[in-house]
Amino acid sequence: MSILLNVEPGVSRAPDQEPWLHELTVPEAAEIDEAFATLLASGKSDFAAGEADFPLPRVGPKLRCILRSLEDEPGFALVRGIPVAGKSEHEVRRLYWGLGMYLGVPLIQNNSDSHMVDIRDEGRAGRLRVHSSNQHIGFHIDSTDIVGLLCRRAAAHGGTSLVVSAEAVRREISWVYPDLLPALYEPLPFADVASPDEHHPDFFLCPVFGRHEGRTTTRFYLRRILRSQDNSAAPRLTDRQRRAIEAVEEIAARPDLVTAMEFQPGDLQLINNHLVLHGRTTFDSEEADTGRHLLRMWWSVPSSRPLPPEFEAAWGTREPGTLRGAARRWQLHGEFGEFQRRQADELGVVIPA
Repeated sequence: MSILLNVEPGVSRAPDQEPWLHELTVPEAAEIDEAFATLLASGKSDFAAGEADFPLPRVGPKLRCILRSLEDEPGFALVRGIPVAGKSEHEVRRLYWGLGMYLGVPLIQNNSDSHMVDIRDEGRAGRLRVHSSNQHIGFHIDSTDIVGLLCRRAAAHGGTSLVVSAEAVRREISWVYPDLLPALYEPLPFADVASPDEHHPDFFLCPVFGRHEGRTTTRFYLRRILRSQDNSAAPRLTDRQRRAIEAVEEIAARPDLVTAMEFQPGDLQLINNHLVLHGRTTFDSEEADTGRHLLRMWWSVPSSRPLPPEFEAAWGTREPGTLRGAARRWQLHGEFGEFQRRQADELGVVIPA
């Protein structure tokens, strides 16, 4: 599927290059390395650092242009050429943190207070999350406005990233399964990722598709919709609703709709979760210190869209440019919370009362 994208000033690409691919130049990669050296020389911890401690006069504006472009189709981007080669895992984490200061307010992602999550095979697959395994992950959205995946090491075989437009999926369902589409606008139960007990998860209600101000917004994760049924208080899924959510997974995987990305070390994938579904293929399991390793961050961003009213329960607020997503009880605590407040103030992200 060919997608045209309006390119903002400062974001350039070759005429024959995919609209979502942004390759850093040698001077731009060098600027990141220089910023990294500045951060190390400052002696500051990640939570005490600011943009001045990771100066990116050229790359910073470029990243922000790319970020703003994610509010329109295709809603995802791949920044290639982040200088990770020769750096230790700890050093790559600090470099990624520095880049993240130009993108948004980071969010805690789990009950362990992790703001940067490892995506690698650790032989663990939970009932709600499977990123710590080498398993296939079906199409879904993450509970954040923007998710970023930085590739530290690629898989020898497999681990292909798959992304697809939610609007393209909605449109295809309207043609192929028109009788099922209304069920996807109904409030469906989702198991809450913040549940303390994944065997009897908390839940919230949200439709898969919503329309607001002429744009489609989505919330989908087949595994979590089905897992909601482990809670006896959750509404029971009807046969029509089950067929409808299975249709989303089926249509999203169609080769004419999906975009496949083979990660390389130094690739940074950015996805707007309100208009893009993503997943991955299985990959060969390898030793933890040599196998596929991505680092994931979640951000609230000043350019985020207003959400349909029926999405408020899932996100905590539907107002644009606000700190939202993940779980409210995970956020704004301790030293990390102070960093979130400073970052929100600098970027113009509103913290709801």
